[in-house]
Amino acid sequence: MRVLHISHQYTPAIGGAERYIINLSEELVRRGHEVDLFTSRAVDYRTWQNELPARETINGVNVRRFAALPRRGHTWRALEFGMRHYWPKRNPAYAPFIFYGNGPVSPGLFWAVLTQAHRYDLIHINQLHYAHAATAFAAAQLRGVPIITTPHLHAEQRETYDVAYMQKILRQSHLILADTEAERDFMLQQGYPPLQVATCGVGLDLSRFPPQESAAARARLGLPTDAFVVLFLGRKTAYKGLEPSLAAFRALQRSHPHAYFVAMGPETPESRKLWQEVSQELGQEIDQVPNLLVRDAVSDDERLAALAAADVFLMPSSGEAFGIVYLEAWTYGKPVIGAPIQAVSALISDGVDGWLIEPTEVEAITARLAWLADHPEAAQAAGAAGHAKLLRRHTIERIGEVAEAAYIRARRRHKSQRHPPRV
Repeated sequence: MRVLHISHQYTPAIGGAERYIINLSEELVRRGHEVDLFTSRAVDYRTWQNELPARETINGVNVRRFAALPRRGHTWRALEFGMRHYWPKRNPAYAPFIFYGNGPVSPGLFWAVLTQAHRYDLIHINQLHYAHAATAFAAAQLRGVPIITTPHLHAEQRETYDVAYMQKILRQSHLILADTEAERDFMLQQGYPPLQVATCGVGLDLSRFPPQESAAARARLGLPTDAFVVLFLGRKTAYKGLEPSLAAFRALQRSHPHAYFVAMGPETPESRKLWQEVSQELGQEIDQVPNLLVRDAVSDDERLAALAAADVFLMPSSGEAFGIVYLEAWTYGKPVIGAPIQAVSALISDGVDGWLIEPTEVEAITARLAWLADHPEAAQAAGAAGHAKLLRRHTIERIGEVAEAAYIRARRRHKSQRHPPRV
């Protein structure tokens, strides 16, 4: 098949949705399909700054990037204005403000899809709530090409799926690929027909996770060999749970002074404010605080070292479509702690391969961390159970097989809708 993937961002941009489409695109190429990918030239959704090359081929995927309107103060104000006025009565007049404020707004991407869609067997749109999805959908629909959408919706955050133009994309896609059975069940509850929604899942390319010795990884990061290392890894937005994670760690230190907290991932205004408050409280610069290692966006090598060095991965996020970083922790056999939201509850088996704790329950998080520090065999057993689940359900080879079958199904559905059987 010749497939066009469309995403808001692509490597080297980081994020769960980005990693999903990177892994899937490369796996389909390995399976003999021709994959083109249209995206923005940005690596940061907060600015949509155009900084990546317009064209390149990455591991067999033909990537074409388009300039987008920059996201500045007035753009964020437009988004806030649209959100504030849209929800009370679901007034469609405010939806364009949400579209514009979300971005990336890219006229070139629309024109490219409109003029080239006929060359593809189908178009797969990745990530629903950014503006590229509506842009690509409109052009693909005009050209009558089969459309698949992977929304990566957050059931607890309706702004990721419940705006009129987003609902139109979902209703009129020939197939919707859910990340989890829980996401599929949620969409069925919203009234989408069972034949329109399939669970594809999320998978890792395990070749990207070479074996690493924990001691060597700790030495690289400057962490003591005998420390109990708690890792937070992800974009440091408020909903990811950095603040309660840090609070739980600081409480843990009272009983476990050998504990270390590693916080890696792109900084945000919320996280910078948090670090400033901690610095002022302790009278030290954040990089001088004992037992605390804070890093902004890091290289893949540093990220893998952090995963290998950790004793437990902690991210009590209140908004996830899946949570691919929990899988990444399991690649190195680490137990995980997440929040009991729909998507994460579908992934983590509480008490088996990880634990589910509300981000507001800081004392409970602290208690679980202390228990893991005091029961290393139990922590290792949970990590091993997660690793086994990863191998059973979440390799990219398995997800590639599911996606291929879904593509065939979507093309058949499109054909049947264009040429209904005569009665």
